[in-house]
Amino acid sequence: MGFWWYTLLFGCLIFVSVLVFALRAWRFNHFPHAVATIVDVWDKQIRVSRGRGSTLTDLVVGPKYETITVGRIQFERRSGNRTYACTMVVTLGAPSDKYQVGEKLDVVPATGTCQRVDVIGRVK
Repeated sequence: MGFWWYTLLFGCLIFVSVLVFALRAWRFNHFPHAVATIVDVWDKQIRVSRGRGSTLTDLVVGPKYETITVGRIQFERRSGNRTYACTMVVTLGAPSDKYQVGEKLDVVPATGTCQRVDVIGRVK
């Protein structure tokens, strides 16, 4: 393939990346936020993919694991005049972030559900 095909492909990738970033920013700024309380925190090891051919690499080198902090959060989602109690398990970050039970988080749940919760950050 010629240079122009690579340029077109790169341009499309940049366009899609900007579009995803813009939609996510729009969602954070326009969807209702909630304040969640962390009720349980634990560290979890997850297997990290090394990309294509990782199975062979894992056989030779061994699988690669990373430790993340996971927590159970509770929050109330409002829809019109109704309030719904929600409990979710979400990825909070790395162990170095030192999340603790009782901390308050700013979250954005998907409209009409308690699922697909994005954690924006700690409430100060």
